[in-house]
Amino acid sequence: MKLIGIDGGGTKTAAVLFDEEGRVLARHTAGPCNPNVLGFDESIARVKDIVATLTQGETRSVAAIYIGTAGIFTKDDGPRFAAAVSRACGVERVKCENDVMNVVAAATDADRCVAGVSGTGMIVYAKEPDRVTRLDGWGYLLGLGGSGYDIGRDVIRAAVGESEGTSAATALTPLVERKAGLSLENLVLEVYRHDPAFVASFAPLAFEAEAAGDAIAKDILVANAQAFAKLLNRAAESYDCGDEVVVSGGIATNARFGELLAKELNEGLRLVVPSCPQV
Repeated sequence: MKLIGIDGGGTKTAAVLFDEEGRVLARHTAGPCNPNVLGFDESIARVKDIVATLTQGETRSVAAIYIGTAGIFTKDDGPRFAAAVSRACGVERVKCENDVMNVVAAATDADRCVAGVSGTGMIVYAKEPDRVTRLDGWGYLLGLGGSGYDIGRDVIRAAVGESEGTSAATALTPLVERKAGLSLENLVLEVYRHDPAFVASFAPLAFEAEAAGDAIAKDILVANAQAFAKLLNRAAESYDCGDEVVVSGGIATNARFGELLAKELNEGLRLVVPSCPQV
């Protein structure tokens, strides 16, 4: 019996084909399959291509598919996405949930935990024995901060602010100009022509500048760590989800961000990073 596991983020999708003993038969990495970024139909098409690549077109050999992906918000989103994948791939058993469930499974088998993802986007869940409750994760337009998009936006904003004289000088400005290969004015135009992952791609510059002693970059990282921690703390305070805080995503697992995040967590909470790939 062959099975497929898929972990879809805002930047990339990782997938594995494996057997019932857990032996990995094939791996594949593709672009994001977040339906809120690509659109529903294009997301389904991407998953179909991933499945076809893993199986070399022999999808009938697949007994079941599990998909954990960003962009699954309401209780109806997962079943709707799964049904569409089932039809597209010809696989009867398909389940789809938000990718935060991949985080939980990769880090702990506990009945209770707080789980958070900070990559391109950000989301937090309170996992209790009998239910899972979501906090934030409503996308880059409505998010409360703490994501790669938020950090990247703040980085670009700081550079633009310096160039027009509305904010302090920062080492971020030459880093942004070098990465973009454009004038700041033209970069702003490009921001509106691309998806959120483009803005999030500037987030690493905050870590680079902060390591060199830039105060503006440090302020950006601290503010976003505080925003992320606020939701993690709220989950722990409001729900019966224990003292483990499981985090994942390119931002959350950055060592420096982890240091800043740990300082903002309530006393007694324990930060846990998954020890194996979420997929």
